[in-house]
Amino acid sequence: MLLLGTGLPALASDVPPLRVSTLLGEARRPVTLFESDELDPPELGMSRSLGEASQQMQQMAAVEQGSEASDVPLGKGIGTRISASETLAYDSNLFRLSGPAAARAAGLAGMGSWASQTRLGLGLEKSRAGQQWVLDYELGVHRFGSFGFLDHTTQTAIGRWRWTAGPDWKGELSAERREALDDFAYYRNQRRSVALTQQATGSAFYHLGAGWHLGVQAGQGSRRYPDGARPGNEIDFAGLDTVLRYAPESGAVVAVTRRRASGSYPNVPTGSGALAETSFDQDELFAEATLPLKSGTRLQLRLGNVSRSYGRYAQSDFSGRNGLAGLDWQLTPRTRVSAALRYDTEPAQDFVSSYVAVRGLRLGSLWEYSPKLRVEGRLEWRDAEYRGDPGFGARAAARREDKGVLAALAGNWQIGPRTRGVATLMREHRGSSAAGLDFDYWTLSGSLQWVF
Repeated sequence: MLLLGTGLPALASDVPPLRVSTLLGEARRPVTLFESDELDPPELGMSRSLGEASQQMQQMAAVEQGSEASDVPLGKGIGTRISASETLAYDSNLFRLSGPAAARAAGLAGMGSWASQTRLGLGLEKSRAGQQWVLDYELGVHRFGSFGFLDHTTQTAIGRWRWTAGPDWKGELSAERREALDDFAYYRNQRRSVALTQQATGSAFYHLGAGWHLGVQAGQGSRRYPDGARPGNEIDFAGLDTVLRYAPESGAVVAVTRRRASGSYPNVPTGSGALAETSFDQDELFAEATLPLKSGTRLQLRLGNVSRSYGRYAQSDFSGRNGLAGLDWQLTPRTRVSAALRYDTEPAQDFVSSYVAVRGLRLGSLWEYSPKLRVEGRLEWRDAEYRGDPGFGARAAARREDKGVLAALAGNWQIGPRTRGVATLMREHRGSSAAGLDFDYWTLSGSLQWVF
Protein backbone atom coordinates (compact mmCIF):
# COMPACT_ATOMS: atom_id res chain seq x y z
CA MET A 1 0.00 0.00 0.00
CA LEU A 2 1.36 3.40 -0.96
CA LEU A 3 1.18 6.09 1.70
CA LEU A 4 0.83 9.26 -0.36
CA GLY A 5 0.65 12.89 0.66
CA THR A 6 -1.41 15.71 -0.78
CA GLY A 7 -0.28 17.79 -3.71
CA LEU A 8 -0.44 18.40 -7.42
CA PRO A 9 -0.76 15.71 -10.09
CA ALA A 10 2.31 14.09 -11.54
CA LEU A 11 2.48 16.16 -14.71
CA ALA A 12 2.34 19.67 -13.38
CA SER A 13 2.19 21.09 -16.88
CA ASP A 14 -1.00 19.14 -17.57
CA VAL A 15 -3.25 18.94 -14.53
CA PRO A 16 -5.80 16.11 -14.92
CA PRO A 17 -9.37 17.29 -14.42
CA LEU A 18 -10.71 16.18 -11.05
CA ARG A 19 -12.91 18.93 -9.70
CA VAL A 20 -16.39 19.06 -11.13
CA SER A 21 -15.90 22.74 -12.00
CA THR A 22 -13.08 21.69 -14.30
CA LEU A 23 -14.92 18.63 -15.55
CA LEU A 24 -17.74 20.88 -16.71
CA GLY A 25 -15.35 22.62 -19.04
CA GLU A 26 -15.35 25.98 -17.28
CA ALA A 27 -12.22 28.07 -16.89
CA ARG A 28 -10.38 27.65 -13.60
CA ARG A 29 -10.58 30.39 -11.03
CA PRO A 30 -7.82 33.01 -11.26
CA VAL A 31 -6.11 31.43 -8.26
CA THR A 32 -6.07 27.64 -7.84
CA LEU A 33 -4.35 26.91 -4.56
CA PHE A 34 -6.11 23.99 -2.96
CA GLU A 35 -7.26 20.61 -4.19
CA SER A 36 -10.20 19.32 -2.15
CA ASP A 37 -10.50 15.57 -1.62
CA GLU A 38 -14.21 15.83 -2.34
CA LEU A 39 -15.61 17.01 -5.66
CA ASP A 40 -17.10 20.46 -5.75
CA PRO A 41 -20.65 20.77 -7.05
CA PRO A 42 -20.99 21.81 -10.69
CA GLU A 43 -19.51 25.27 -11.11
CA LEU A 44 -21.42 26.21 -14.22
CA GLY A 45 -20.89 29.96 -14.35
CA MET A 46 -21.95 32.05 -17.30
CA SER A 47 -22.54 30.55 -20.71
CA ARG A 48 -19.51 30.21 -22.94
CA SER A 49 -21.63 31.76 -25.69
CA LEU A 50 -21.13 35.10 -23.91
CA GLY A 51 -17.37 34.65 -23.55
CA GLU A 52 -14.66 36.47 -25.48
CA ALA A 53 -13.47 33.32 -27.24
CA SER A 54 -16.95 32.58 -28.56
CA GLN A 55 -17.44 36.17 -29.68
CA GLN A 56 -14.13 36.06 -31.58
CA MET A 57 -15.15 32.79 -33.19
CA GLN A 58 -18.47 34.31 -34.25
CA GLN A 59 -16.63 37.30 -35.72
CA MET A 60 -14.34 34.94 -37.66
CA ALA A 61 -17.40 33.13 -38.96
CA ALA A 62 -18.99 36.41 -39.99
CA VAL A 63 -15.91 37.38 -42.00
CA GLU A 64 -15.84 33.97 -43.65
CA GLN A 65 -19.55 34.14 -44.50
CA GLY A 66 -19.75 37.74 -45.71
CA SER A 67 -22.62 40.08 -44.92
CA GLU A 68 -25.28 37.38 -45.14
CA ALA A 69 -25.50 34.09 -43.24
CA SER A 70 -24.50 31.16 -45.40
CA ASP A 71 -23.07 27.69 -45.08
CA VAL A 72 -19.35 27.40 -44.22
CA PRO A 73 -18.12 24.17 -45.90
CA LEU A 74 -16.02 21.81 -43.85
CA GLY A 75 -12.35 22.18 -44.65
CA LYS A 76 -12.47 25.96 -45.07
CA GLY A 77 -11.90 28.73 -42.53
CA ILE A 78 -12.59 27.36 -39.08
CA GLY A 79 -14.21 24.22 -40.46
CA THR A 80 -11.61 21.56 -39.57
CA ARG A 81 -8.47 21.24 -37.48
CA ILE A 82 -6.06 18.46 -36.61
CA SER A 83 -3.71 18.80 -33.66
CA ALA A 84 -0.82 16.77 -32.27
CA SER A 85 1.51 17.27 -29.34
CA GLU A 86 4.36 15.46 -27.62
CA THR A 87 5.37 16.27 -24.03
CA LEU A 88 8.35 15.00 -22.06
CA ALA A 89 8.52 15.80 -18.33
CA TYR A 90 10.43 14.92 -15.20
CA ASP A 91 8.85 15.06 -11.74
CA SER A 92 11.16 14.73 -8.74
CA ASN A 93 8.41 13.54 -6.38
CA LEU A 94 5.68 11.94 -8.43
CA PHE A 95 3.47 10.86 -5.50
CA ARG A 96 4.12 13.89 -3.27
CA LEU A 97 5.83 11.83 -0.55
CA SER A 98 7.41 13.39 2.53
CA GLY A 99 10.84 11.89 1.75
CA PRO A 100 12.89 8.84 0.70
CA ALA A 101 11.88 6.94 3.85
CA ALA A 102 8.22 7.21 2.86
CA ALA A 103 9.06 5.93 -0.62
CA ARG A 104 10.88 2.90 0.80
CA ALA A 105 7.98 2.20 3.17
CA ALA A 106 5.65 2.24 0.18
CA GLY A 107 7.80 -0.28 -1.67
CA LEU A 108 9.03 2.19 -4.29
CA ALA A 109 12.53 2.24 -5.72
CA GLY A 110 12.55 6.03 -5.83
CA MET A 111 10.46 9.20 -5.80
CA GLY A 112 10.96 10.74 -9.24
CA SER A 113 10.24 9.65 -12.79
CA TRP A 114 10.26 10.73 -16.40
CA ALA A 115 6.91 10.74 -18.16
CA SER A 116 5.75 11.25 -21.73
CA GLN A 117 2.41 12.26 -23.15
CA THR A 118 1.27 12.01 -26.77
CA ARG A 119 -1.97 13.68 -27.85
CA LEU A 120 -3.83 13.54 -31.16
CA GLY A 121 -6.91 15.67 -31.72
CA LEU A 122 -9.55 16.18 -34.40
CA GLY A 123 -12.03 19.05 -34.48
CA LEU A 124 -14.93 19.82 -36.80
CA GLU A 125 -16.85 23.09 -36.83
CA LYS A 126 -19.75 24.17 -38.98
CA SER A 127 -21.69 27.43 -38.93
CA ARG A 128 -24.93 28.37 -40.61
CA ALA A 129 -27.48 31.12 -40.09
CA GLY A 130 -26.23 32.12 -36.66
CA GLN A 131 -25.81 28.54 -35.43
CA GLN A 132 -22.52 26.79 -34.74
CA TRP A 133 -21.85 23.06 -34.29
CA VAL A 134 -18.54 21.89 -32.81
CA LEU A 135 -17.18 18.35 -32.42
CA ASP A 136 -13.84 17.63 -30.72
CA TYR A 137 -12.07 14.33 -30.13
CA GLU A 138 -8.72 13.76 -28.44
CA LEU A 139 -6.67 10.61 -27.86
CA GLY A 140 -3.98 10.71 -25.17
CA VAL A 141 -1.23 8.14 -24.56
CA HIS A 142 0.51 8.54 -21.18
CA ARG A 143 3.68 6.68 -20.18
CA PHE A 144 5.65 6.79 -16.91
CA GLY A 145 9.28 5.67 -16.95
CA SER A 146 9.77 4.40 -13.39
CA PHE A 147 6.15 3.57 -12.57
CA GLY A 148 4.83 1.57 -15.50
CA PHE A 149 1.66 0.57 -13.65
CA LEU A 150 0.42 4.14 -14.25
CA ASP A 151 0.64 3.86 -18.06
CA HIS A 152 -2.75 4.50 -19.61
CA THR A 153 -4.66 5.80 -22.63
CA THR A 154 -7.47 8.36 -22.43
CA GLN A 155 -10.17 9.54 -24.82
CA THR A 156 -12.15 12.76 -24.72
CA ALA A 157 -15.15 13.62 -26.91
CA ILE A 158 -17.10 16.89 -26.78
CA GLY A 159 -20.04 18.08 -28.84
CA ARG A 160 -21.50 21.60 -28.67
CA TRP A 161 -24.30 23.50 -30.35
CA ARG A 162 -23.97 27.26 -29.90
CA TRP A 163 -27.34 28.63 -30.89
CA THR A 164 -28.95 31.99 -31.46
CA ALA A 165 -32.60 32.91 -31.95
CA GLY A 166 -33.06 36.42 -33.23
CA PRO A 167 -30.98 39.33 -31.96
CA ASP A 168 -31.67 38.76 -28.24
CA TRP A 169 -31.47 35.01 -27.50
CA LYS A 170 -28.31 32.89 -27.40
CA GLY A 171 -27.07 29.83 -25.57
CA GLU A 172 -25.41 26.47 -25.82
CA LEU A 173 -26.15 22.75 -25.56
CA SER A 174 -23.25 20.40 -24.96
CA ALA A 175 -22.38 16.80 -24.15
CA GLU A 176 -18.97 15.65 -22.95
CA ARG A 177 -17.20 12.38 -22.22
CA ARG A 178 -13.78 12.61 -20.53
CA GLU A 179 -11.26 10.10 -19.22
CA ALA A 180 -8.47 11.16 -16.87
CA LEU A 181 -6.07 9.69 -14.34
CA ASP A 182 -7.00 10.66 -10.79
CA ASP A 183 -5.03 13.32 -9.00
CA PHE A 184 -2.11 11.68 -7.18
CA ALA A 185 -2.96 13.70 -4.08
CA TYR A 186 -5.67 11.13 -3.37
CA TYR A 187 -4.32 8.11 -5.23
CA ARG A 188 -3.11 5.82 -2.45
CA ASN A 189 -2.30 2.44 -3.96
CA GLN A 190 -0.44 0.95 -6.89
CA ARG A 191 -3.58 0.33 -8.92
CA ARG A 192 -4.17 2.68 -11.82
CA SER A 193 -7.26 4.85 -11.21
CA VAL A 194 -8.77 6.33 -14.39
CA ALA A 195 -12.09 8.13 -14.04
CA LEU A 196 -14.76 8.41 -16.73
CA THR A 197 -16.89 11.56 -16.49
CA GLN A 198 -19.96 12.14 -18.63
CA GLN A 199 -22.10 15.25 -18.52
CA ALA A 200 -24.65 17.32 -20.37
CA THR A 201 -25.16 21.08 -20.02
CA GLY A 202 -27.52 23.63 -21.47
CA SER A 203 -27.82 27.40 -21.26
CA ALA A 204 -30.06 30.19 -22.49
CA PHE A 205 -29.44 33.94 -22.15
CA TYR A 206 -31.74 36.81 -23.10
CA HIS A 207 -30.51 40.32 -23.92
CA LEU A 208 -32.67 42.74 -21.92
CA GLY A 209 -31.11 45.78 -23.55
CA ALA A 210 -28.46 48.40 -22.67
CA GLY A 211 -25.89 45.72 -21.84
CA TRP A 212 -28.08 43.63 -19.52
CA HIS A 213 -28.42 39.83 -19.88
CA LEU A 214 -30.52 37.36 -17.91
CA GLY A 215 -29.98 33.64 -18.22
CA VAL A 216 -29.92 30.15 -16.78
CA GLN A 217 -27.49 27.28 -17.16
CA ALA A 218 -28.07 23.71 -16.00
CA GLY A 219 -25.88 20.64 -15.94
CA GLN A 220 -26.07 17.00 -14.98
CA GLY A 221 -23.49 14.25 -15.05
CA SER A 222 -21.65 11.41 -13.37
CA ARG A 223 -18.17 10.10 -12.67
CA ARG A 224 -17.49 6.37 -12.82
CA TYR A 225 -14.54 3.95 -12.64
CA PRO A 226 -15.11 1.24 -15.29
CA ASP A 227 -12.13 -0.76 -14.00
CA GLY A 228 -13.62 -0.84 -10.49
CA ALA A 229 -10.65 0.99 -8.96
CA ARG A 230 -12.56 3.38 -6.68
CA PRO A 231 -16.28 2.55 -6.48
CA GLY A 232 -16.75 4.59 -3.30
CA ASN A 233 -15.60 7.73 -5.12
CA GLU A 234 -18.19 7.53 -7.91
CA ILE A 235 -20.63 10.44 -7.93
CA ASP A 236 -23.76 11.75 -9.65
CA PHE A 237 -24.03 15.55 -9.74
CA ALA A 238 -26.38 18.26 -10.98
CA GLY A 239 -26.56 22.03 -10.79
CA LEU A 240 -28.58 25.07 -11.84
CA ASP A 241 -27.33 28.65 -12.20
CA THR A 242 -29.41 31.80 -12.56
CA VAL A 243 -27.29 34.72 -13.80
CA LEU A 244 -27.91 38.46 -14.15
CA ARG A 245 -25.10 40.06 -16.15
CA TYR A 246 -24.30 43.67 -17.03
CA ALA A 247 -21.71 44.40 -19.73
CA PRO A 248 -21.77 48.03 -20.91
CA GLU A 249 -19.73 49.37 -23.80
CA SER A 250 -17.05 50.60 -21.38
CA GLY A 251 -15.74 47.05 -21.16
CA ALA A 252 -16.77 46.40 -17.55
CA VAL A 253 -18.59 43.19 -16.68
CA VAL A 254 -20.68 42.69 -13.52
CA ALA A 255 -22.61 39.48 -12.78
CA VAL A 256 -24.70 38.14 -9.91
CA THR A 257 -25.19 34.35 -9.78
CA ARG A 258 -27.45 32.14 -7.68
CA ARG A 259 -26.33 28.52 -7.77
CA ARG A 260 -28.05 25.38 -6.50
CA ALA A 261 -26.17 22.10 -6.75
CA SER A 262 -26.43 18.55 -5.47
CA GLY A 263 -24.42 15.36 -5.47
CA SER A 264 -24.83 11.74 -4.43
CA TYR A 265 -22.46 8.80 -4.00
CA PRO A 266 -24.30 5.68 -5.23
CA ASN A 267 -21.80 3.12 -3.92
CA VAL A 268 -21.18 4.46 -0.42
CA PRO A 269 -22.25 2.00 2.33
CA THR A 270 -25.55 2.98 3.93
CA GLY A 271 -25.87 0.35 6.65
CA SER A 272 -25.76 0.87 10.39
CA GLY A 273 -22.44 2.29 11.52
CA ALA A 274 -21.43 3.62 8.09
CA LEU A 275 -19.48 6.86 8.40
CA ALA A 276 -19.35 8.29 4.89
CA GLU A 277 -21.86 10.83 3.60
CA THR A 278 -24.17 9.66 0.82
CA SER A 279 -25.34 13.00 -0.63
CA PHE A 280 -25.13 16.77 -0.31
CA ASP A 281 -26.97 19.95 -1.35
CA GLN A 282 -25.15 23.22 -1.86
CA ASP A 283 -26.38 26.78 -2.22
CA GLU A 284 -24.25 29.73 -3.40
CA LEU A 285 -24.85 33.41 -4.05
CA PHE A 286 -22.01 35.53 -5.37
CA ALA A 287 -21.20 38.65 -7.35
CA GLU A 288 -18.32 39.07 -9.79
CA ALA A 289 -16.93 42.18 -11.46
CA THR A 290 -14.21 42.94 -14.00
CA LEU A 291 -13.57 46.68 -14.16
CA PRO A 292 -11.23 48.42 -16.63
CA LEU A 293 -9.19 51.10 -14.85
CA LYS A 294 -7.21 52.33 -17.85
CA SER A 295 -5.94 50.96 -21.13
CA GLY A 296 -4.88 47.36 -20.58
CA THR A 297 -5.43 47.37 -16.79
CA ARG A 298 -8.33 45.61 -15.08
CA LEU A 299 -9.58 45.03 -11.55
CA GLN A 300 -11.21 41.67 -10.70
CA LEU A 301 -13.53 41.28 -7.70
CA ARG A 302 -15.58 38.36 -6.38
CA LEU A 303 -17.64 38.11 -3.19
CA GLY A 304 -20.07 35.39 -2.22
CA ASN A 305 -21.49 33.02 0.34
CA VAL A 306 -21.65 29.21 0.24
CA SER A 307 -23.53 26.72 2.41
CA ARG A 308 -23.65 22.92 2.22
CA SER A 309 -25.88 20.38 3.94
CA TYR A 310 -25.39 16.60 3.97
CA GLY A 311 -27.90 13.79 3.95
CA ARG A 312 -26.57 11.81 6.93
CA TYR A 313 -24.66 13.78 9.58
CA ALA A 314 -25.89 17.30 10.36
CA GLN A 315 -22.57 18.03 12.10
CA SER A 316 -20.90 17.99 8.71
CA ASP A 317 -22.95 20.94 7.42
CA PHE A 318 -21.03 24.16 6.96
CA SER A 319 -21.29 27.67 5.54
CA GLY A 320 -18.75 30.36 4.77
CA ARG A 321 -17.71 33.21 2.54
CA ASN A 322 -15.64 33.33 -0.64
CA GLY A 323 -13.82 36.36 -1.93
CA LEU A 324 -11.21 37.41 -4.47
CA ALA A 325 -9.55 40.71 -5.34
CA GLY A 326 -7.14 40.89 -8.26
CA LEU A 327 -5.37 43.40 -10.46
CA ASP A 328 -4.13 42.83 -14.02
CA TRP A 329 -1.76 45.68 -14.93
CA GLN A 330 -0.38 46.47 -18.39
CA LEU A 331 3.01 47.75 -17.24
CA THR A 332 4.44 48.28 -20.74
CA PRO A 333 3.22 47.33 -24.22
CA ARG A 334 5.08 44.02 -23.84
CA THR A 335 4.82 43.43 -20.09
CA ARG A 336 1.88 42.56 -17.85
CA VAL A 337 1.86 41.89 -14.12
CA SER A 338 -0.97 40.58 -11.99
CA ALA A 339 -1.80 39.95 -8.35
CA ALA A 340 -4.77 38.23 -6.72
CA LEU A 341 -5.74 37.72 -3.08
CA ARG A 342 -8.23 34.95 -2.35
CA TYR A 343 -10.25 33.48 0.51
CA ASP A 344 -12.35 30.36 -0.04
CA THR A 345 -14.44 27.91 1.96
CA GLU A 346 -14.31 24.40 0.47
CA PRO A 347 -15.40 20.88 1.50
CA ALA A 348 -12.81 18.58 3.08
CA GLN A 349 -14.46 15.43 4.38
CA ASP A 350 -12.29 13.36 6.71
CA PHE A 351 -12.52 12.09 10.26
CA VAL A 352 -11.59 15.34 12.00
CA SER A 353 -12.91 18.14 9.76
CA SER A 354 -15.73 18.90 7.35
CA TYR A 355 -14.43 21.98 5.52
CA VAL A 356 -11.26 23.93 4.88
CA ALA A 357 -10.70 27.69 4.89
CA VAL A 358 -8.07 28.72 2.35
CA ARG A 359 -6.19 31.99 2.08
CA GLY A 360 -4.04 32.54 -0.97
CA LEU A 361 -1.93 35.13 -2.77
CA ARG A 362 -0.81 34.85 -6.37
CA LEU A 363 1.64 37.07 -8.27
CA GLY A 364 2.11 36.71 -12.02
CA SER A 365 4.00 38.29 -14.89
CA LEU A 366 3.97 38.04 -18.68
CA TRP A 367 6.74 39.33 -20.93
CA GLU A 368 6.41 39.27 -24.71
CA TYR A 369 10.03 39.33 -25.81
CA SER A 370 8.93 39.24 -29.45
CA PRO A 371 5.80 38.38 -31.41
CA LYS A 372 6.97 34.74 -31.36
CA LEU A 373 8.43 34.39 -27.85
CA ARG A 374 6.57 34.86 -24.56
CA VAL A 375 7.78 34.23 -21.00
CA GLU A 376 5.45 33.82 -18.02
CA GLY A 377 6.12 33.53 -14.30
CA ARG A 378 4.00 33.04 -11.20
CA LEU A 379 4.46 32.84 -7.45
CA GLU A 380 1.75 31.46 -5.15
CA TRP A 381 1.34 31.28 -1.39
CA ARG A 382 -1.47 29.44 0.37
CA ASP A 383 -2.63 28.65 3.90
CA ALA A 384 -5.35 26.02 4.42
CA GLU A 385 -6.96 25.50 7.84
CA TYR A 386 -9.13 22.42 8.34
CA ARG A 387 -12.23 23.11 10.41
CA GLY A 388 -15.64 21.76 11.34
CA ASP A 389 -16.88 18.58 13.01
CA PRO A 390 -17.89 15.72 10.68
CA GLY A 391 -19.78 14.06 13.52
CA PHE A 392 -17.86 10.79 13.41
CA GLY A 393 -17.00 10.92 17.11
CA ALA A 394 -13.33 11.65 16.37
CA ARG A 395 -11.51 14.62 17.86
CA ALA A 396 -8.11 16.08 17.14
CA ALA A 397 -5.95 17.83 19.72
CA ALA A 398 -4.81 20.28 17.02
CA ARG A 399 -6.46 21.04 13.70
CA ARG A 400 -4.54 20.32 10.53
CA GLU A 401 -3.03 23.30 8.73
CA ASP A 402 -1.17 23.22 5.41
CA LYS A 403 1.05 26.02 4.13
CA GLY A 404 2.69 26.09 0.72
CA VAL A 405 4.70 28.18 -1.73
CA LEU A 406 4.85 27.49 -5.46
CA ALA A 407 7.03 29.15 -8.11
CA ALA A 408 6.77 28.52 -11.85
CA LEU A 409 8.39 29.79 -15.04
CA ALA A 410 7.16 29.02 -18.58
CA GLY A 411 8.35 29.91 -22.07
CA ASN A 412 6.16 29.82 -25.19
CA TRP A 413 7.82 29.93 -28.62
CA GLN A 414 5.81 30.17 -31.82
CA ILE A 415 8.21 28.24 -34.03
CA GLY A 416 6.08 28.49 -37.17
CA PRO A 417 2.53 29.30 -38.28
CA ARG A 418 1.33 25.88 -37.07
CA THR A 419 4.06 24.83 -34.62
CA ARG A 420 4.62 25.90 -31.05
CA GLY A 421 7.10 24.90 -28.34
CA VAL A 422 6.47 25.20 -24.59
CA ALA A 423 8.91 24.69 -21.69
CA THR A 424 8.02 24.92 -17.97
CA LEU A 425 9.92 24.73 -14.70
CA MET A 426 8.08 24.54 -11.37
CA ARG A 427 8.99 24.11 -7.71
CA GLU A 428 6.66 23.73 -4.72
CA HIS A 429 7.14 23.32 -0.98
CA ARG A 430 4.22 22.37 1.23
CA GLY A 431 4.36 22.02 4.99
CA SER A 432 1.65 20.42 7.08
CA SER A 433 0.93 20.10 10.78
CA ALA A 434 -0.26 16.54 10.04
CA ALA A 435 2.47 13.92 10.03
CA GLY A 436 3.61 12.69 6.63
CA LEU A 437 1.72 15.27 4.55
CA ASP A 438 4.55 17.75 3.92
CA PHE A 439 6.58 17.50 0.70
CA ASP A 440 8.85 19.20 -1.81
CA TYR A 441 9.13 18.65 -5.55
CA TRP A 442 10.19 20.22 -8.80
CA THR A 443 9.13 19.51 -12.36
CA LEU A 444 10.67 20.22 -15.75
CA SER A 445 8.73 19.70 -18.96
CA GLY A 446 8.90 20.52 -22.65
CA SER A 447 6.43 19.99 -25.46
CA LEU A 448 5.95 20.50 -29.18
CA GLN A 449 2.48 21.22 -30.51
CA TRP A 450 1.20 21.19 -34.06
CA VAL A 451 -2.13 22.39 -35.46
CA PHE A 452 -3.17 21.71 -39.07
